[in-house]
Amino acid sequence: MYLRSMQLMNALNAFHPLEPRVQDLLLECVVSRQLPKGHHLLELGKIDRELHFIEKGSGRVYYLKDGNDITDYIAMDGQFLGGVSSVFSKLPSEKAIELTEDSIVQSINAEAFETLAGREHQVETLFRKLMTWAFLLCQQRVESIRFHAAAERYALLEKQYPGISNRIPLKHIASYIGTTQVSLSRIRAGIQ
Repeated sequence: MYLRSMQLMNALNAFHPLEPRVQDLLLECVVSRQLPKGHHLLELGKIDRELHFIEKGSGRVYYLKDGNDITDYIAMDGQFLGGVSSVFSKLPSEKAIELTEDSIVQSINAEAFETLAGREHQVETLFRKLMTWAFLLCQQRVESIRFHAAAERYALLEKQYPGISNRIPLKHIASYIGTTQVSLSRIRAGIQ
């Protein structure tokens, strides 16, 4: 398990360095799984009990609005993914998490992670920094929608995730940037 989780530990250590002893304690909260495209890490209306790290592959957070499937967040190789509000409120989620490719996922049991944070100062600091990062990411998303046109949002997405159009269905990319698939096709063709 430890070797498979090195990428996760490297990502966590980038937020806040952890001593090897603390890393070992944290790894006890982690389950590694190889899952197929289309697998739901969280179903609509369920309570999320895990935070996820996409070691290899991709996934998205989405919700339904007026019968439409809207992508709210995308994660690819080496990124975190989760239903953060459900994890911490312990209420059923209005969002779902779906893998968009066959993926290797490291899932951290949120309750065990919180318990460990209460015992280990390094994990408490890591936890705080992860939550601050999640908040800032959410704020950036809101500001992107508020201040950038769809073509700019697509350019930023391509810059952040080179080759995303080859890995994530265009309908999900279109909903993520707040446009239609037809408009996205025009943006990609340079016809705006």
